[in-house]
Amino acid sequence: MAAVPDGIQLKRHRDLQGRGWHPWVARVILALIAALLVLALLNVFGQRPTTSRAADAQAILSVYSPSRVRGGLLYTARFHVTARQELKKAALVLDSGWFEGMQINSINPQPIGEGSDNGRVVLQLGHIAPGHSVITFVEYQVNPTNVGHRNQDVVLTDQGTPLLRIHRTITIFP
Repeated sequence: MAAVPDGIQLKRHRDLQGRGWHPWVARVILALIAALLVLALLNVFGQRPTTSRAADAQAILSVYSPSRVRGGLLYTARFHVTARQELKKAALVLDSGWFEGMQINSINPQPIGEGSDNGRVVLQLGHIAPGHSVITFVEYQVNPTNVGHRNQDVVLTDQGTPLLRIHRTITIFP
């Protein structure tokens, strides 16, 4: 039998005496990673979009967008406006949470005009005839350093008069 190298204690290094709890550390770490993956599959950390809707006698407004996202994520928000009565100068007024810490990759189709209203972004949609719809897609990327909660309210206006409001909040995970 060969000699034991210097610094090696057979009972400790080969037989793992006194280290019986070490395999449990590895098992717990592996279980935590597996739990994190299961939570991600259950959409706890976001990306799966939800629909928020508001309606009255004049129009229907729906927003299809995730309410939880992760840093670096690319996603699309869909704003769908259906006129029940004629909307002469329809516009979407978006809270700063739609833009703060987000990169806008594109807005399709382009709104007739864009503006600002007391820190909120206004997308001018123009005339919408009764029974017709306008769908606007906004493609985003979440800045990796953007973490926390943001208000993402949306207001549909006609000629500056608020018609419908949807209250939304987005949660951004690191």
